[in-house]
Order: sequence, then C-alpha cells, then structure tokens
Amino acid sequence: MTSSDLTAEFLLGFLESYPAALSVFELDGTMVYVNEHGCDLLKKSKAELEGMHVQDFVADPAFIEGFIARIILKGYVEGQVNMTQSDGNSISVRLAGVLVRDSNGRPMGIVGMALGANAVPEQIDEMESPIQRILGQLPDARMLTVEEVADELRVSKETVRRWVRNGQLPCIKLPRGIRIPSEVIKDLIRANLQQEATITQ
Repeated sequence: MTSSDLTAEFLLGFLESYPAALSVFELDGTMVYVNEHGCDLLKKSKAELEGMHVQDFVADPAFIEGFIARIILKGYVEGQVNMTQSDGNSISVRLAGVLVRDSNGRPMGIVGMALGANAVPEQIDEMESPIQRILGQLPDARMLTVEEVADELRVSKETVRRWVRNGQLPCIKLPRGIRIPSEVIKDLIRANLQQEATITQ
C-alpha cells in the first residue's frame, strides 16, 4: 500500500469517525460524501444522499445558496438552518462550513459539519427578509436610502431616482459567486415602491 493510499484511508477514516454529522460537497452543493452521523441525522442512506444537492433537503434553498457563497468568500461560516428528514420532520441544525482549496489555492469543495441539532422547527434566519440574507453575505454592507445616496453624491434625490431609472447608478457591486434570488429583486421593488409612496404623500 502506497503512502497516498494510506493518506486517503486515514482521511476517510477521520471523516467517518468525526463525532458529528459531516458531509463533503462541491461548490454547487452536490454532496460527494456523508458520514454515518449525517445519514442518521437526515434518516437517509449514503446511496440516497451522495449525488443530491444540499439545497434539496433544507427548508430554505436560497439561504443555503447564500451560505455556500459566504463560505467561498470567507473560507469559514456558521449558521442556523432547518433540514428536512426523510420522514418529513424538520430539525434545526447549527452548521459550520469550511472551504477546501487545492495546492494552488483554488477552491475545490466544502466540508459541512453539524455543530448541534434539535427538533425545534423554528429558524431564526427564515424570519429575516431576503434582502437581509443577501446583505448578510457581505461584510459591513447595508442598503442606502435615496436620501443617503443623494447626500453621499451631493446631488438631489430626484437626480438619484433619474439615474436609477436610466440604469446609470450602479448601487451594489457583488463579489463573484453570490447569487441574488428573484425574491430579493421583488422585495427590493416592493420596498422602493413603498418608499416612493411615503415620500409623495
């Protein structure tokens, strides 16, 4: 047996012996490995889980998309998420995700670990608006009001609105890998319409 075989066997043994649910998945969320604790947590077999997407068995796939994007961006992220077991029960799980890079520093995949789980089907993150979830992916980011943008750029509010309508005002520059679900765009439109209605009253 070669040293590379021993190393692979050791790493596989470590993953399987890890005292919590643990999975390895690709950057798009495809699971390539899950240990027995992970199978027990989701009440599914390895054959059922490997090849599935992490997004397939969570209550909020958009949250997991953002979670993965933050891991790619920051290297390590923790968060609370609801997962659905094979019997339909929902469990709240505290997850940690670690980005794995190759020898050249390129992202290869993610190792996800369950830090704790319980049967309470409440999820703090689900109470956040989609806008807050997206902003949560960006350190020190927040939405600016039209008035704040006008003050920052030293122009009138009407000018800001005209620039936005004409597509001349880039408001947010997102890092690569972060996806904005359509629900976020809809929420932004609703928020802006409400703000416009308030201003004109």
